[in-house]
Amino acid sequence: VTACNLAISISRLPERQVLLVDLDLRKPMVANYLRLGNSTGIMDVLEGRQSLSSTVLRCHIGSSALMVLPGTRTVSGSAEWMASQTMGTLLQTIKREFRSCLVIFDLPPMLLGDDVISILPRMDASLLIAGMGSTSLADIKECQKHLQRTPVVRVVANKVTEKAGSYYGYY
Repeated sequence: VTACNLAISISRLPERQVLLVDLDLRKPMVANYLRLGNSTGIMDVLEGRQSLSSTVLRCHIGSSALMVLPGTRTVSGSAEWMASQTMGTLLQTIKREFRSCLVIFDLPPMLLGDDVISILPRMDASLLIAGMGSTSLADIKECQKHLQRTPVVRVVANKVTEKAGSYYGYY
């Protein structure tokens, strides 16, 4: 959800183009969140059944538009796909063909498998998202170990609940 919201927000800025790539191969949800009805996605490109250009969708949200490379199905061996030469080639193609775009990769939770750790060295930067009430300090410290060689742009505290009237500290 955060990757989708970030992509939509940036696409609203003048002269900004965004490509959102669903790299959560175990549980692809970007197409669902954006209500895209498609039958092809990133795995079709990785498996050589579709070209990148034919799989990227243009999504209009209000007056904004962004491009999306969706995931469409759950994949076994996702960490192996992330570390594969085929993925490396795809990332280089994205970098070359979408060089005028800001590319946002939606990745699975870092500590649930080796997927993120496998692809992290290929990322220019990362945004760490911590769920309030579900991400422990130990989890964040473990993530920091894996993120030592990748610039962390920001940390997002997600799922924060605020009691009515507590914003100004009185009531």
